[in-house]
Amino acid sequence: MQIYALTMRSDTYGRRIIENICKRGFAHWIRQIHEFEPSPPRDILDSPEKYLPEDVSECDLILPLGLPSEIQYTLPILAKKMKAKAVVAPIDNSNWIRPGLREQIRGELAEMGVVSVFPKPFCALEKTGNRYVDEFAEYFGKPELEIETRNGIIRGVRVKRGAPCGSTWFIAEKLVGVETSQQKVQDEIAKAHHVYPCLASMTIDPELGDTILHKSQYIIRDAVEKALSVKVKIKEGS
Repeated sequence: MQIYALTMRSDTYGRRIIENICKRGFAHWIRQIHEFEPSPPRDILDSPEKYLPEDVSECDLILPLGLPSEIQYTLPILAKKMKAKAVVAPIDNSNWIRPGLREQIRGELAEMGVVSVFPKPFCALEKTGNRYVDEFAEYFGKPELEIETRNGIIRGVRVKRGAPCGSTWFIAEKLVGVETSQQKVQDEIAKAHHVYPCLASMTIDPELGDTILHKSQYIIRDAVEKALSVKVKIKEGS
């Protein structure tokens, strides 16, 4: 798979995700990276072609990371230039892509035969049935873990799929040695989630009725609880 990543210059969010993808052994996925300047020009919506990357390669999947809404508007133009097959546009801040813009982008991409998904937060991404989205979501997206326990203590955690930002691997390390009681586990998850830290917005999202950061914490907490419940069933049946 070939990914064209779009980020904002000097932005921690996009850099962390790209670095994590490479760290996990998938650097060969990244075909090209384009960094936009921190402040989008005022006329970018009127003359987008002036500010979009000129020397672009064809790609399978476009990954816009932390772009302001003015640049998100240009995704269909970019997808056409790059002959992209799919777009995964994470929403870890409500201001990046509001519901109306999301549906507009989705519709324009669909007319070109390009599949698009908008996970909110990025760690909510799951497989969709599209070849390129699913190849990415096989390893990055909604966390899936395997946990080994002994005598009420977590002895090992294996990340089968982790949050694109890398937080799942960090949290997994911190869980080793923790008691398996629900309160102890949840406390450790919350602490590690903030220490990493999660870069999702702390502003209430109207669609979620909560902050996107809190949603990401619920997702990893559910993944850990699910993994622990599987291990408990195995131990009881052995």
